[in-house]
Amino acid sequence: MKRGNERLTAWVLLGALALNYPLLSLFSKPLLWFGIPALYLYLFVFWALFIAVVAVLTRAQESAGTESIPRGPQEKDWYA
Repeated sequence: MKRGNERLTAWVLLGALALNYPLLSLFSKPLLWFGIPALYLYLFVFWALFIAVVAVLTRAQESAGTESIPRGPQEKDWYA
């Protein structure tokens, strides 16, 4: 569980760095990739990748947490 928290924290820090000035200035040029400005393409691709990785990390963390904690008879799966 702790390792999952560390991975998620590292990914969030990487995301903060990737969306900060030095890297954004690399893509802020009058250049088109597939007809899309480079900065917009970078932001959209990174945003989609960031959400996908966070979803995978939290789902893996969630499944690891539910296996180690036994459920009592009073707990119900309302989402199932």
